[in-house]
Amino acid sequence: RILTVVLPLLFAQTVYLKELLLKVRVKQGELRGTEKRTWGSRSYVAFYGIPYAEPPVGNRRFQAAVPAKAWNGVLNATTPGHICPQRDMFINDVTIRGNENCLFLNVYTPKINSQQLLPVIVYIHGGGFMADSGDPRLYGPDILLDKDLVYVTMNYRIGALGFLSLEDDVLPGNNGLKDQNLALRWVKENIAAFGGNPSKITIFGNSAGGASVYHHILSPLSKGLFHGAISSSGIATATWAVAQKGEAKRNAQRLAKFLNCPTSSTHSILKCLLKIDALDIVEQNDKFMEFNYDPAIPHKPVIERDHAGAFLSAHPVDILKSGIFAHVPYMNGITTDDGGLKSASIYNNYSLVERLDKDFDHIAPMVLHYDHLPSSQELSRTIRKFYFQDRSIDNNTKAEVTNIVTDPLFYYPQRVTSLLHSKYTKLPVYFYLFGYRGSVSMSQIIGDPEHDYGAIHGDDLTYLLSNTFYKGYNPTESDLKMNDIMTTLWYNFANTG
Repeated sequence: RILTVVLPLLFAQTVYLKELLLKVRVKQGELRGTEKRTWGSRSYVAFYGIPYAEPPVGNRRFQAAVPAKAWNGVLNATTPGHICPQRDMFINDVTIRGNENCLFLNVYTPKINSQQLLPVIVYIHGGGFMADSGDPRLYGPDILLDKDLVYVTMNYRIGALGFLSLEDDVLPGNNGLKDQNLALRWVKENIAAFGGNPSKITIFGNSAGGASVYHHILSPLSKGLFHGAISSSGIATATWAVAQKGEAKRNAQRLAKFLNCPTSSTHSILKCLLKIDALDIVEQNDKFMEFNYDPAIPHKPVIERDHAGAFLSAHPVDILKSGIFAHVPYMNGITTDDGGLKSASIYNNYSLVERLDKDFDHIAPMVLHYDHLPSSQELSRTIRKFYFQDRSIDNNTKAEVTNIVTDPLFYYPQRVTSLLHSKYTKLPVYFYLFGYRGSVSMSQIIGDPEHDYGAIHGDDLTYLLSNTFYKGYNPTESDLKMNDIMTTLWYNFANTG
């Protein structure tokens, strides 16, 4: 009889202790997470859908986000929150999905109540400032958390909802970057509760996320929120990562016209857009595009007037040359064939290849982001001669089309910025080139599953962050070796700089 009483008590005590291990108290209240396992069978606790800001809905749309309020009771953080409204054209998604109440982050930790605080990596997703999220199905922890660190992902507003700007004080723009900034503030204040070291926070991003990372290095608003930074295949000095003067305003006015809004003043545009469904606003993205998904990124980071709360008030190169930026260890790099992001998509529809060949002088400036230059036509002819000589653009020029995108959009801005950055800081600056083509590649997702485009845009992430892109993916021995190489490199950087 004694045994029959003791066993249920022991079981109840075990369940109670496990519940305690799954709970964390942050400044806004208590959270309950869920236990998971990495690919290496290591246990960790996941906390999903943590609100770091008040929902940017109603009159808060197009405004800088404000911190989340406290909640009562225990918040169930066992399922991811909404993603921000979007249509992911990069993977040919035809569905518009998401919810404006989307400012959530996810925290993954192997040790909650640890005396030794672990280094922290905060991931900022890419997606051309108009798609993607911090969802675990895209950028999960199941590879990276085989190392001793805490990992955080976030959602931030994208597209017009995150980057609409009329280049004035009423609608200055950069709300997506300001969302990221608010998330970083939340991490700085709360990460110790998850076993993370607030004095060892590394921000890491890919593509538009990599550009965002560099924007945070340059922005006075983000000073002191991180201690290391990694940009993968994206940097703020790239032509696609910051709007030309007047570009943001023109595109905001075009959006208003698409939605039958008046364009006489900022207030009239804002008043009208506040009444329109968020998904209807997202739907207008396609109307900006003339060739495949180009001109890409109609709403992007912008140089604001110098006002209280401005995230970026000078051009990134000018800020860098001033020396007034976050002096932290910095690593950035590209994949050898980043341009496969566009070439694989173009070659998936041969009519696009034919159009590119026949109308190169008009299409190239849109695709390569130099359509603002008066000499764009002449430049197009020079570029075509350099990469293609006198050949037609056809099935035999896939490598050249890939290179023509890789060089100006990724390799040149990141290499040149690395050299310039190292000139104005005494802290380490690293540059890497990722060339491993494993058993899977993003080119299979983007549209051309047969051709080997090399290591394209996003392929390096496959060996750092778990995802569900590749159905039935069974990593080879060399894939697993690359996992260990990449996660060791990222862990060492986060731990020691």
